[in-house]
Amino acid sequence: MPAIEYKWYNIEDDKHTIKEYKEYKRIIYQPGRVARIILNRPQYYNAVSHPLFGELDDALDRAAADPKCRVIVLSGAGPHFCSGDDAIGLTPESAPVMADAKSPEELMKIYGSEKEVWRLYNNQHQYYLSNVHEMKWRNNPKATIAMVHGYAVYMGWVLAHTTDLCFATEDSLWLYPGAGPGHTMGTWIMNPRKALEINFEHRFVLGREMYEVGNVNRVFPDYETLERETLAYAERVAENVPTMIRVMKKAIYSARDAQGFMGWHWDQPSYHEYVYYQKDVPEEDRHAQRYEGRGMARSPRAFANTKITLESQGKEVPKAVLDAIARAKARDDKAVWQKALKQEWREKDRKERAEVEAKAQAEKEGKKK
Repeated sequence: MPAIEYKWYNIEDDKHTIKEYKEYKRIIYQPGRVARIILNRPQYYNAVSHPLFGELDDALDRAAADPKCRVIVLSGAGPHFCSGDDAIGLTPESAPVMADAKSPEELMKIYGSEKEVWRLYNNQHQYYLSNVHEMKWRNNPKATIAMVHGYAVYMGWVLAHTTDLCFATEDSLWLYPGAGPGHTMGTWIMNPRKALEINFEHRFVLGREMYEVGNVNRVFPDYETLERETLAYAERVAENVPTMIRVMKKAIYSARDAQGFMGWHWDQPSYHEYVYYQKDVPEEDRHAQRYEGRGMARSPRAFANTKITLESQGKEVPKAVLDAIARAKARDDKAVWQKALKQEWREKDRKERAEVEAKAQAEKEGKKK
């Protein structure tokens, strides 16, 4: 299915999406009647870099074109499904590395300025964030199932909700991306009040609660059971005539589109710019978000809020949550963020601006104390 062009995305401007792959380095693709696509960056909790996005898109195309394939199961290698977008400075493929996997140093030599590098990266990111998964991946002619365990943070949540069905472990930990381009699919499944409750509090949601609010189809006690039951279900689905799967998907998604799913924000190009760049958020608040937890996800705060919520409800706090809180206390997120902002490839004025922002934020925090 050809990509659809919007005012905020110019596909002709994007020279970095790899069109053909001889091999995959960031995913595992297992063809068959039930094809498996496994995110394979376990050392980074399967953070989604643009090179991974490119391979995932290619693998989904490959499965869609395979006449033997009837069902696609998406999962993650290692202890987690997906920890979200690969943010700046955290891995060798962090932003602004694009789908062709060229390093920021290489990109700076090619395009001459950091501003141009980020412009191209953000352009491609919007394509992967909205155009691909909402306009292309959900329309894959095969039945698609996400198999989620461990973390499903922001983009992990989005990937899971791009699929037709989602099975998960009871103790999987989901962090809702809230508003933003490409982040709306869960809201069309979840009760709006529940979505607001979770976003306002900013906490992780356990797989059991995701099942209770209708965002997950089935939950299982552990990964072994999840994998066994998901693949068994996929085999039963694969017994169906392929045309029946396509007809059912078209009917159901067309009904949702008729309710406004695909129209509510596509007619407002400025919406994407506002949300993505946070232009409606005061500058000092954007900086505070970064310094308290490295970006919009603010995982340390979300874990802490999860613990408080569960304790107030008289529920047991999972060990994974307690361990994550302990790890957050033991590390210096501010130092990591500053190191990321001061990488050698960045332009001098941008690194100096990051230093000014850090000092201003430190002074603000000092006054609060």
